[in-house]
Amino acid sequence: MKLFAIAGSVRPDSYNRALLKAMAELASENTSITLYDRIRDIPTFDPDIADEDLPEPVTHLISELRAADGIIISTAEYAHSVPGVLKNLLDWLVASDVLILKPVVVTSVSTSGLGGVRAHSPLVLILAAMNTNVVIEGSINVPCAHNKFDENYNLTDALTKSAIAVSLTALEQAINKG
Repeated sequence: MKLFAIAGSVRPDSYNRALLKAMAELASENTSITLYDRIRDIPTFDPDIADEDLPEPVTHLISELRAADGIIISTAEYAHSVPGVLKNLLDWLVASDVLILKPVVVTSVSTSGLGGVRAHSPLVLILAAMNTNVVIEGSINVPCAHNKFDENYNLTDALTKSAIAVSLTALEQAINKG
């Protein structure tokens, strides 16, 4: 199973990126998770650009998404919503068929006690509008991240590790159904 993971933050040391790295480390041997690291390269969305003139970072992203069996998006929460950089990335994909019915797991991590749920919900709505297959059973919200990762952003929390196993199983089941 080939998964593609997007952290909705530009920070290299974000907890959302750390969660995706932990998911990659905890995945079964028949699962590979590629962590997208070019979100900074995605230009500001311009609906007047024709498909044949898409910027290279966008065509690269679409190619990676098309090759994946499933997607994991881990969003930070800014001003009670999805970070602009992630929304911008998704805006480039709206006119594409690359995410239609593609199984997607949404996760969010926050230092707050709510675990980023105020960004999680809008992201699910955006993905539903894009006609993805949002795998709700695979959703993870991680509150109080500073207590669940060490100083090097390694996941140390057993409950979150268990949640990852459930999440990846749900995503695999959705992929196998499709």
